[in-house]
Amino acid sequence: RNLYRGIRHPQVTLLQQFLAKNPLLYPQGLVTGYFGSLTEAAVKKFQAKYNIVSSGTPNSTGYGRVGPRTRAKLNELYNTVPSP
Repeated sequence: RNLYRGIRHPQVTLLQQFLAKNPLLYPQGLVTGYFGSLTEAAVKKFQAKYNIVSSGTPNSTGYGRVGPRTRAKLNELYNTVPSP
């Protein structure tokens, strides 16, 4: 599912929980289930950090929106289990 500013969804809660683990990406760390301006800013930082996209708009380039490429990177990082 694509996630973008203005929606409320349980997947937004999971996204916020993940982003809140890195205060450089999401210093506010709010977990509300609502994709607002703070979540959008954190997604933009995440996208720039991992060279997914670093400019444009959610509609033109996906900047600030969780679409297929951003979701794939999130899933990759979320499912990574540290080696003992």
